[in-house]
Amino acid sequence: MKRILFILLSCFFIITTMTRVRAQSGSHFNFEFKNKDYANLWLPTIIHAPDTALYQIAAQIKKSDHSNSPKSPIMLGVWRKKWPENSWPVQVQSISKTYSSYFIADSSEACIVAMGINEKNIGDYRYRIIENDQKEIVPWSSIPGLEQKYGAKEPYGYIGRFRAPGKQLLIEIKNIKDYSIRDGILLDWRTNLKPEVKQIAVFARKEDKLRYYNLRHDEFKLGFATRFQERTGIPKDFKFPENKIENIQLFLNEHTGIPYSIAIRSHLLHGGKSYLSEIESALTQDNYIIDKRYFDYPGKYELIINRSYRYGPLQEKDAVHIPFEVVSGPFFPIKWTVEQIILIGATAVLIAGMIFLRFYKRNRERLQRSAQEKQLAALKLKSIRSQLNPHFMFNALTSIQNLINKNDMEKANYYLSKFATITRQVLDNSNEELIDLSEEISLINNYLQMEQLRFNFQYEITTAAQLDQKGIEIPAMILQPLLENAIKHGIAPLKEAGKISISISAIQNDLVFVITDNGRGFISGEKKGGYGLKLSEERIALLNELYKEQPLSLSISSTSEGTIVTIRLSKWLA
Repeated sequence: MKRILFILLSCFFIITTMTRVRAQSGSHFNFEFKNKDYANLWLPTIIHAPDTALYQIAAQIKKSDHSNSPKSPIMLGVWRKKWPENSWPVQVQSISKTYSSYFIADSSEACIVAMGINEKNIGDYRYRIIENDQKEIVPWSSIPGLEQKYGAKEPYGYIGRFRAPGKQLLIEIKNIKDYSIRDGILLDWRTNLKPEVKQIAVFARKEDKLRYYNLRHDEFKLGFATRFQERTGIPKDFKFPENKIENIQLFLNEHTGIPYSIAIRSHLLHGGKSYLSEIESALTQDNYIIDKRYFDYPGKYELIINRSYRYGPLQEKDAVHIPFEVVSGPFFPIKWTVEQIILIGATAVLIAGMIFLRFYKRNRERLQRSAQEKQLAALKLKSIRSQLNPHFMFNALTSIQNLINKNDMEKANYYLSKFATITRQVLDNSNEELIDLSEEISLINNYLQMEQLRFNFQYEITTAAQLDQKGIEIPAMILQPLLENAIKHGIAPLKEAGKISISISAIQNDLVFVITDNGRGFISGEKKGGYGLKLSEERIALLNELYKEQPLSLSISSTSEGTIVTIRLSKWLA
């Protein structure tokens, strides 16, 4: 059964981030939940339950909602008599699921329970145990039984108590009627946690060509290292000239369930001070690239690989040290005669002059073409803007006419007042391609209030607090055609049950708009959206020609339960 689950070709770990409650030490159970943050991202969360009050977890499960729910219906819990401070599990990928890995440094026992297994469904579940990712010591078997201890008010699935010093156990549970329902716990009592370096590669220049080289391979005659430690293969005399190596790549032996940290200690040639910088705090893959920005000055350096500090107190005995030196100037000094210097200098000046003239001519032609392309794109963009405004006004006037025909003069007057306000905003910005974010929010707010009068739907606009609405400029009327599409083709038939949500947030340097409605969506075979949506797509394509360094993207996800439209303005906040 070797490597049944953990053939970790792309093993990844997520050191559990959560809307973190303070980690508790002492005797208690750990249960995994998932919470949705303000950006609608699911984040794993650890919920602690005292081993005298398991009923609290049962109550937590019952009140779970769309923003807070157990990681799995099985609801596995891990008990230890004494938890270290800030002891968080590491997430390990197993096929399509992630299992939690707990490191038990003191060789104590752990108990595993399944709160999601009860008298009604215990026959639907099986469990097994795999030792050291190699040997199946308990094949798929029925759940050992039910128990009601630790302050629980109802029976729950009891998986067992486990203790295996120096080993690693995987306890996996699955539902035989629905294989998508499965979960597992990895308990790790191993003591040898020291990283093992299989090989070291460098991305180096040789004869003006860049390629990867194995540091120990004699065929390439790079001469960067000639002596190596016999047992570990770590170089003893790793040295190279500055600007010769673009990066260093480390290949490690598989380290399932153990995240490593990588730091670099530098002692610069000029300055005399030593610095220790963290490069990676939770390395999970079996290879890692250290970019030359970490060693781009002459001096002595040392790469230090150790267990992640998030995995418990660091031990110097578990660290691997790889020293190297970056030397200034050429690796092998060359002596030149005066005649050689004059000849090389004259040749260099001649070649540089020819290159400069050729470059100048080509650059001038390229600038001329670029200016023509931008001018053409700007004209097309202006043409689309000129089509958007009449399109919007035509739809608004049609709505006013409908209200007048219904003899609803009060609503017609209010609608006309809102329309006048929006028309003034549109006309004021008619010659501006970019407007303040606050102006766009004001425009869509007025527009939605106007349309709300007709269809009586609900809407909300959420803007991230850190955004400077007055200081951020965006393309004018970028949202209105998409909102019009959401109303007309989505929620109009729903009346009061219709709902539109607009979210404006920042993801790193990107500005992201998300429009969500609960309408019928786009039915297969029908034309997707309306004329305004078509113009918006053409407009974004032209904006990308003008702002090539800050591209815009439009994506639409539509089902029978609603539609999500996302506009992403990349690098817009840089």
